[in-house]
Amino acid sequence: MDRTQRNLWSAFLGEAKANRLYVAYALKAMDEGHPEVAQAFMEAAGAETIHALNHLKAMAEVKSSLVNLKAVTEGEAYEFETMYPRMVAAAIEDGREDAADSFRVALEGEKRHLATFLKALSDLERKTGQKAPPLERSSPAAPAPAQPPLLAENLSEVETEKERIAALTRIREVVFGMQDGLLTTATLGAAVAAATDSSRTVIIAGLAGALGGMMSMSAGAFLGSRAEREVQESELAREAREIETKPEEELAELIEIYRREGFRYDEAVEMAERVAQDRDLMLRTLAEKELGLSLDIETSPAKDAAAMGVSYIIGAVLPLIPYFFLDDITAVLTSIIVAVSTLFVMGVAKARFTRRNPLLSGAEIMVIGTAIAAAGYGLGFVFPSP
Repeated sequence: MDRTQRNLWSAFLGEAKANRLYVAYALKAMDEGHPEVAQAFMEAAGAETIHALNHLKAMAEVKSSLVNLKAVTEGEAYEFETMYPRMVAAAIEDGREDAADSFRVALEGEKRHLATFLKALSDLERKTGQKAPPLERSSPAAPAPAQPPLLAENLSEVETEKERIAALTRIREVVFGMQDGLLTTATLGAAVAAATDSSRTVIIAGLAGALGGMMSMSAGAFLGSRAEREVQESELAREAREIETKPEEELAELIEIYRREGFRYDEAVEMAERVAQDRDLMLRTLAEKELGLSLDIETSPAKDAAAMGVSYIIGAVLPLIPYFFLDDITAVLTSIIVAVSTLFVMGVAKARFTRRNPLLSGAEIMVIGTAIAAAGYGLGFVFPSP
């Protein structure tokens, strides 16, 4: 399941839960003689239903009536035959007769629903002359075979892998910074050269732009990275607070997550209960599976800013070097060649980490850079010096 699909399911579960809660709150408000409060809750409940239906539509979870009936018959059968009987037994064991009664009422309801849906499915199959297709299921991973003890080199790799991945994620800043520096200076230099025919003016303008760009890009990378980290910390803190204050609710969410991954209910319960024995492990699991966040790879605003600033200034200075030694169109063409060649080398180097075709990766960045530099040179002719 990809990240967006997982987010859609999390959002759907949240909206569906909110709908039921708001309806319950509305009924309570009516019992207490507050119809205006009940109306507010019911209006919100209706909106949550719309949101939940939109999420289902985006997930393409609403199939044909044959498939929908097939799915609910299997689901109702499982709840009637397996899930609720176990819940009733567990509630009795825990001395929660109120919960056991609630489960029994639901169990009887599932029994009636199952009979209704089975009849509807049979009637629809006769009406259409088609049989409901088998449901597509995602299979849980097979148990891993026993592993030999970790060798020293394996342990070392495990311990350093997180840092290596964290460093690789900084490629974004390096590529972005150097590419922006190269293209900005090459374009600026070509435009100024075309407008003034003065290498000295190009150098001054280029160095000023490089310095300002370095500070701007570094500050932007720092603030953006810090904002991202603050958002992650806020989400993790909220999840940790919910685990502390609503452990049963979070456990139920984890069970549902495992069920969505293809595990049977009893397997999902067993796995979730094992995870819930360790609060840190539960936070890590919910962060990764529900929020799509990792506790191991953290953003570093200072390092991101440094990577962006250094790569930008290097990229910005390279296209200026020809203007120190050459004049006129020769300097412009040499500057563009330097920028384009550096872009190509950068694309090839990036392909080593992204495992793409080196030539295609280099050509992609090179073509984009050439087009931008050419546009900049043309801009100088559009606005020539007086």
